[in-house]
Amino acid sequence: MKHYLVSTVYGYYVVDSDGNVVDSIKKGPDGAKELRILFERNLGLKLFTLQPELSEYAEVVAPWYGSSLLYSHERLGGALGLPKAETLGIIRTHALELTKRRIAAASSQLDRLAAEAVKAVDEFDKTLNVFASRIREWYGLHFPELGELVDDNATYLRLVSSLGLRENFTKEALTALGIPEDKSERISGLAKRSMGATLAPENFEPIRVMSESVYKLYSLRNSLTGYIDRLMADVAPNLREFVGSVLGARLIALAGSLERLARFPSSTVQVLGAEKALFRAIRKGARPPKHGAIFQDPLIHNAPKWQRGKIARAYAGKISIAARVDFYGGETISQKLREDFENRVKEIRSNFPNPPDREDEKKGYRERRRDRPIKRWRRR
Repeated sequence: MKHYLVSTVYGYYVVDSDGNVVDSIKKGPDGAKELRILFERNLGLKLFTLQPELSEYAEVVAPWYGSSLLYSHERLGGALGLPKAETLGIIRTHALELTKRRIAAASSQLDRLAAEAVKAVDEFDKTLNVFASRIREWYGLHFPELGELVDDNATYLRLVSSLGLRENFTKEALTALGIPEDKSERISGLAKRSMGATLAPENFEPIRVMSESVYKLYSLRNSLTGYIDRLMADVAPNLREFVGSVLGARLIALAGSLERLARFPSSTVQVLGAEKALFRAIRKGARPPKHGAIFQDPLIHNAPKWQRGKIARAYAGKISIAARVDFYGGETISQKLREDFENRVKEIRSNFPNPPDREDEKKGYRERRRDRPIKRWRRR
């Protein structure tokens, strides 16, 4: 009969193949000492084990059907005189402590910090766009022409909070705030002949306070992007150099971690962020998305529509390589990846300069739809 060396959180055991305890010893603070004592007491037995960490004392074998019989906690605890309730309490306490340690280790990973930071930036962008639009509408009652000349929301808020009423929009004041001279002259000229309503100081004060507060949020948003850039330089330097720190962190957030991003195939990386469109294509047979979050790269969103899918495919392939090199620890290859990608883009542009024939494309799409097996849904 074979004998097996078994380790639990409360003791060490020698158990036969039927699960009967041959010898046991309670685990102390120094577990290695008790294990050595148990081994020396059973030198005459050929020991096997299912636990690789015990390979120094026993031959490791693969689990088999019924091997769980060796780990009956009721029987193992009873061999040491422990009641069943106490045995289960020890196991539960150990499991909770192990879970806490693993959660703490996972939470301390820098890629998780970068993912949470970029999510905060995305929330900032949504909120700031809403607030900026509200202030533009509100202040536009007084100086509507300013919104046509100043597109950047942060600059708009800075001018409103710093200069106030349109009477203060002089060329000298605008130039002092960093506005180009020709643009300052146009804004000051429009301020003098504006068709907006006249605001009393007490009616303008809420606009000024809100503009000043929202502009401070823009400063906080910029500091967050700087923090993300520093994190990505440590976490994924190749990914940061290839796609940029914010987009790289966003891809990590969408994947869940840098490890998962490194393990994803490039086809999955290509559509990260376009999950709704992807599931719509799977469920309803619509056209699948060509790209997700990677659409932010200028080489993709500035390309003609018929080239975007091919460029996005090449882009996702390079991202996968960069993520794998960063996760598994490799050399810096971001420059080479960028050069290869730009060469591939040039090749795509030269090979596909004109859009495809729409009739041929529609015909091919109809044929693919016809050949697709019909899914019949059953009510459960």
